[in-house]
Amino acid sequence: MNKIAEEYYAKSEGIVNLSWQDVEQDVLGIIKKMKADNFEPEVIVSIARSGLIPAAMLAYVLGNKELYVVKIDFSKTQKSGKDQDLNDRPTITQELTKDIHGLKVLVVDEMVVSGSTLKLMDMYMHIKNPAEVKYAVLYKQPWAGFTPDYFGREIKEWPLYPWKELKNNVLDPRAVVVEK
Repeated sequence: MNKIAEEYYAKSEGIVNLSWQDVEQDVLGIIKKMKADNFEPEVIVSIARSGLIPAAMLAYVLGNKELYVVKIDFSKTQKSGKDQDLNDRPTITQELTKDIHGLKVLVVDEMVVSGSTLKLMDMYMHIKNPAEVKYAVLYKQPWAGFTPDYFGREIKEWPLYPWKELKNNVLDPRAVVVEK
């Protein structure tokens, strides 16, 4: 891991296990803030991979089928938490295929830590010339170098997402198994 990433991980105060109910509640919190702000996006852009699930949830709640993806790679390998092997900076590896010129856009990611990914995305979005662009994340850490327009909540811990626990055919230990 690079030194900058190590500094951000060191600031985290432990780990928080998030349930699907937590995620749903925080998605609804984002929707409530958007409604209070009178912001209704015409297009939703997810930052893949981690932003795909919250972006899809927001799209369903909003009834918006205009969901597109930009892939930004920061990590070199798929590992969790402090074991991640990160590049020095994020890189766009899949560009937006939708023409968003003149449209109201909501960009969604799962979390903002350093802010590097969202800063890169912000520069990229301005090249695409939307009428308006706003940013939403499920979780914002207080030391983030980018402040999204909407976030579910601010956390100091490192989140363990329910969707990242489904790997290697191992059932999430928090899951309830119903015998048939």
